[in-house]
Amino acid sequence: MHKFIIQNKWRIFLSVIYAGGIFGLFQLIFGNVSLWWLTGAVIWSKIVQVIGHSIGMHRYFSHKSFDTTPTCEKIMAWFSFLLGIGSPIQYARNHRFHHRAVDKPNDLHSPTNDGRLKTALGLWAFHDVNWFMERGTEYVRDLISHPTYKFINNWYYTMWYCLMAISLLISWKVLVFLVIMPSFIYHMELNIFVNCIGHSWGYRNFNTNDTSVNNQWVQTWTLGEGLHNNHHAHCHLYDFAVKKSESDFSAWIIEKFMAVDGKHTQAGKIRIDS
Repeated sequence: MHKFIIQNKWRIFLSVIYAGGIFGLFQLIFGNVSLWWLTGAVIWSKIVQVIGHSIGMHRYFSHKSFDTTPTCEKIMAWFSFLLGIGSPIQYARNHRFHHRAVDKPNDLHSPTNDGRLKTALGLWAFHDVNWFMERGTEYVRDLISHPTYKFINNWYYTMWYCLMAISLLISWKVLVFLVIMPSFIYHMELNIFVNCIGHSWGYRNFNTNDTSVNNQWVQTWTLGEGLHNNHHAHCHLYDFAVKKSESDFSAWIIEKFMAVDGKHTQAGKIRIDS
C-alpha cells in the first residue's frame, strides 16, 4: 500500500482537487450554499493564476523572461504552490519539454494527438511520474538549487494536505471554495482555454511548426495566457502582445510591480507593427 501511494501520489492529489471541485459545484447547484462562495473562489483563483501561473510558473520559472528581485521570486513561488499543479521545479521541467515537443507524438498535452475533449478535461495530467519521465523531460538546474523552490518541491504534498486539514477545521466551505475550488478552476481553465483552444481556434501572427493560435477572448478571460501563437514563436518574451491591437494584463503587472532592469527584461518585449 505504501509503495502504491508513493508511486501514485500525484494522481491521488489531483483526484482530490477534481473531486473537491466537483463537490463544490454540486453543493452550489443542489445545496444551500451562497453564490458568494463561488464568487470568492473565482476572484481568488484569478489572483493566484496571474501571480502564480501566468507570471510565476510560466514566464519566470519556465522561461526566465524578465529579471526580478529575490522577494518577488518568493512571492511567485508561494502563490504557485496554491495552484495545485506541482512545484516550480516540476512545472518548469514539464513545460520546457512541451515547447520542445509541441504537437509531436510525445507532447504531454496536445489536442492534435489526444483529441480536444481529452485535452480540455485535463486527463493527460492523471498519469504517474514515470509516464512523464518516459515521455521526456528538460533540465531545471537553474531552479533545483534555489532554497525556496527546493523546499516547496520536497514538502509539496505534506504542505497541501496540512493546508486542507487546517482549512477543514475552520469550515468545510473554506476548504472547498477557498482552497480546492481555486485550484480546480485553474486546472479547468488551463486545459480548456490554453491547452485546447490555444491549439484549435484563433489567428496566427507567426508561422510556427505547431498548431498554436492567438485568441483574444481567452487572453482577456485568463488575464494574459491567450496569445499562444505569439508565445510559442517567442517564448523568451514576458509580454505576449506583439501588436498594438493586442494587450497583456500579466505583462502590465510585471512592468509595474515585478520587473527590474536586466538582459531578460530588456529582451522581453517586441512589436511587429510599430
